[in-house]
Amino acid sequence: MYSFLGWLNVVLLGIIISPYVLVFINKKFVKSKSTSFKEFLKFLRKLHKPLGLTLLVIGLIHGYLALGRISLHTGSILFLGIFITASLGGSFYKLKKRPLFTWHKRLAYIVVILLFLHILYPSAFFYLLN
Repeated sequence: MYSFLGWLNVVLLGIIISPYVLVFINKKFVKSKSTSFKEFLKFLRKLHKPLGLTLLVIGLIHGYLALGRISLHTGSILFLGIFITASLGGSFYKLKKRPLFTWHKRLAYIVVILLFLHILYPSAFFYLLN
């Protein structure tokens, strides 16, 4: 079950970051001004906040089912990164301070890197500390 939840989280994170990735690809390569593309982006942006909260909850459940406790693990560092990213995004939504959004995006890059670390080397910290 924890494996399924883990891969579900990967899909959720992919959907969450897809508006930014699609806008980047469109600006650099495609240069579409299609209204259907813009409507699709608007739809994905509406999903961003609820899926972010879902990612937090499912990530916590996934970690508990996988390890049964809180410990230093690439997954716990990844969860912390997601939590801080979501906190910055929520703070920006409430306070409208531009630096919060800037840091929200920067941390999102780090979360993607941490995700790859977690998938490829889940016990990396165990080897570093022993």
